[in-house]
Parts: sequence; C-alpha cells; structure tokens
Amino acid sequence: MKLYLVLSASILFQSFSLSQTNETFKAINKALINPESVKTLELNCSEISVLIEHSQDFTKLESLYLRACKLTQLPSGFANLKNLRLLNLEDNQLKALPKDLNSLKELRVINLRQNNFKKLPKVLLSYPQLREIDLSHNPALNLGKTIDFLAQVEKLDFLYLSANNLSLIPPAFSQLKALEELHLDGNPNLDFGNSFQTLSELPALKILVLSNNKLEMIAQELILMTGLNGLVLDSNPELNLTDLFSYLPELPELKVLLLRDNQLKLLPEDLSNLKSLAVLELSDNNFSENEKERIKEALPETNVVF
Repeated sequence: MKLYLVLSASILFQSFSLSQTNETFKAINKALINPESVKTLELNCSEISVLIEHSQDFTKLESLYLRACKLTQLPSGFANLKNLRLLNLEDNQLKALPKDLNSLKELRVINLRQNNFKKLPKVLLSYPQLREIDLSHNPALNLGKTIDFLAQVEKLDFLYLSANNLSLIPPAFSQLKALEELHLDGNPNLDFGNSFQTLSELPALKILVLSNNKLEMIAQELILMTGLNGLVLDSNPELNLTDLFSYLPELPELKVLLLRDNQLKLLPEDLSNLKSLAVLELSDNNFSENEKERIKEALPETNVVF
C-alpha cells in the first residue's frame, strides 16, 4: 500500500493507514476469547503484561496501539507478533527500543511521536517492509545523526518530523531516494531557503507539509522543487500570498494547495497562476461571500473548497 495525494474536496491528505474493517479490540479479556482472529489491538496500558504473556496466541495481529502509557522502556516479549504491520507508541517517554523487536519483519508503520528519542533506534533497520516513520515531537532528536539511519530504510516513503525544533535540513537528507511525503510542520526556526535546495534533490518527493511555521515569505528556492504534487501551508496567517502565487508557474506538477486556517479575507487580485491547480483548499478562513464567488469564477476548473 502506498500513500498518494488524494485529489478530492473532502479528503485531501491521508496518512498511510492500516486501518481495518474488522473490530478494534480495546480490552484484552475480550480479545483473548478468540485471539487468532484479532487484527487490531488498542490496549489499556495496564494490560500490556497480559498481552506479552499471550502474545503467541495473536498470530494474525497486524496493528498494535500502546499510546500514552508513560513507558520509559518497552518491555521485551513482543517477538511473537510476527505479523505486526503497525506499531503505535505515541506519547510515551521512550529513548530506545528493545533488540527483540527485530523479529517484526512485516512491520510497515511505526509511530514514535511524543517520545524522547535522540536518534533513530537501530532495530528499525531490521524491517525490510518499513515505509512510514513518525518521529514528530521528539525535541531532542539529532537529525544529523538520524539521517544516516533513515537512509538505510530503503522503502521509506512517508516521514513525520513535525515540531522537532529543526533549524536545518542536512545535505545528507538527499539520500532518502524513496521519500514521497514529508511533514515539517511546527518547525518555525527552519532555514527554508537551504532546506528547499536540499529537498529538491529528493527524486520521489511529491507532498510537503509546512503548516504552523510562522511563515511570512516563502523562500524562492521553492521553485527548485519541480516534482511537488501537493503543498500544505495551513496555519501561517502572516504568509505573503502574492510571492507564493508568483512561484506556481515554476511548479508544473503542483495540483493541490492547502491554505486552511490562515485568517484570510482576500486573495490577491490576479489568480491566473492558480488555474493549473486541481484543488485549492481555503477552509477555516474569513472570506466574504463576494470574495468566494470571485475566486470560484476566476478558477472554474479548480475544485475550490471553503
């Protein structure tokens, strides 16, 4: 399964998800009634030890959520969950992962958001199918040290680095040849000029998320990223749109632009550079009805969402 840009009004961006139509079990006692049929577990933190004790019975478990458990270390004993594809450890206090997790050869998605990682755990290099990593809200993360490991995750195409106090995207980032979607929202100190130069060397990058970065100007180096399909600039209320729109002819593949929650009342008078967009998302702004009509009339072939 691969993450792609969704060109629709209702769903514009969608994280890589292994969500199932089957039931999500939130109580271990209920899951233990027929453990071999359970595919998704979202456990109460107090039940982790019970899961480990019976882990060999959950032969088809694909998604495991252990969120907000105040874990400082992940207990050993998950090695039996060999069919696991998604592991969510969000909002804990982890700095490392145990070596016995190297048996999870089917793992495709790991969420390490809101932990205390300084670099990528080495055990992640044991997962040949790994494609999505969320390292957001790990403020101690050393991206320079992390990038060497990320480059070894050969199928990595979806990466979250939101709210990590980043100031620079190191040149070595260009090694992430398979990366298609990158989230850099919540990093207002990032040097975007140099960062765009580095990111332009990523041959597969299609979607870039820069929300909530206190942006006033978009660095002109954005035009180097000619392969972009989607750009997310939500929650940047001081953003100069005139300069941004002037760059769009240099981005021939850009089809979706998100400008939600930017306190906008008006768009620049000249909207001709937006005519190549398939979707322009302007919801949660302050447009008058007259302005909405003007924008729609100027962009008849674009799906404009208010």
